[in-house]
Amino acid sequence: MKQPSSLQEIIYTDANAYFDGLINAINQAESSIDFEVYLFDNDELSNRVVDALTKAAQKNIKVRLLTDGVGACISFYQIANKLLNNGVEVKIFHPLPWHIEQWRLSLTTFKGLTKLLHLFSSINKRDHRKLMIIDQRTAWLGSFNISQKHLPKENKGDHWRDTAIQIKGMDLEALQIAFDSCWNKSPKRQTALHLPSSPFMFNFTRALRIRQHKRFLKRIKEANEKIWITNAYFVPDKKLLEALVYASYRGVDVRILLPKTSDIFFIPWASAYFYSRLLNSGIRIFEFQYRMLHAKTLIIDDWASIGSSNLNRRSLHHDLELDYSLQLSESKKILSNSFETDLRESEELDAKRFKQTRAWQRIIGGLLVFLLARWV
Repeated sequence: MKQPSSLQEIIYTDANAYFDGLINAINQAESSIDFEVYLFDNDELSNRVVDALTKAAQKNIKVRLLTDGVGACISFYQIANKLLNNGVEVKIFHPLPWHIEQWRLSLTTFKGLTKLLHLFSSINKRDHRKLMIIDQRTAWLGSFNISQKHLPKENKGDHWRDTAIQIKGMDLEALQIAFDSCWNKSPKRQTALHLPSSPFMFNFTRALRIRQHKRFLKRIKEANEKIWITNAYFVPDKKLLEALVYASYRGVDVRILLPKTSDIFFIPWASAYFYSRLLNSGIRIFEFQYRMLHAKTLIIDDWASIGSSNLNRRSLHHDLELDYSLQLSESKKILSNSFETDLRESEELDAKRFKQTRAWQRIIGGLLVFLLARWV
């Protein structure tokens, strides 16, 4: 696909810069704001975002906010009421069944017992996308949620390490169709058939999920030089595991950067279950130190992506995700440099030492992978 000459890709790894830019974009919007995010906390950062969305709606800008039922904080109904009272449209993707106060914001039109049964049957299907579309001209996506956790310590945050991108000068029709289909509960198969070709990668139908997974595995199998992975929740399926191992045997530089500690405490144990085989094949594994690594980026030779997808069963089989294939050479260079910078804040695992000192992680991790296969 030929890239437009006006294309701009701005990569963010600094949370303050990202949120300042995001709020500034909301303030400068002229006609529409479509905002989709997994986690929406109730804190000082979310108050800034809510104030900006409220002011935009008061200027007769069409503002729509979609968040997930698991990601919506317990007091989200208070946030929603403020937004609704000021003209912002708010919906929740699959509210948790016991959060009855959120039912009125559900995307589904079912009522009563039927709605309850629908929410229970959908409890493992979440909207994990992070997306904002401004005036159908500018898009923001990546791994940042609306949560103060991403901010540095001096800003009352936990200093999570994330990556996002702002895209200007590109046709965003595919993004808009994907957002609208979720918002309007449009037939998924029909919507997918009308998605125009674009660098955006979606998974809201079974066919799209299979296609994206096959393309990813194909890129790994055809890699010649490097496969550099940054991921927050690494629980690979058998095909991905075998593809990475085989790539390393072929001499490809495979490096995987993962968090040493996680907001989901058992995820590093689940990841550790796969470490021995990866390390024994020559793959280099790095654990990010001191703070939470939440970014999701991929670099395979001269192809690279930024998005919300984790390399686990949740992203592959259950959650709505959104990723973007970088189009500009300069952007790919920036992402590569960022990966190398992160390695300097990481500790590389030694295969022999890992086997001797962390056997308990592999045992517990294997048990968790077996027991929680549908959830992780």
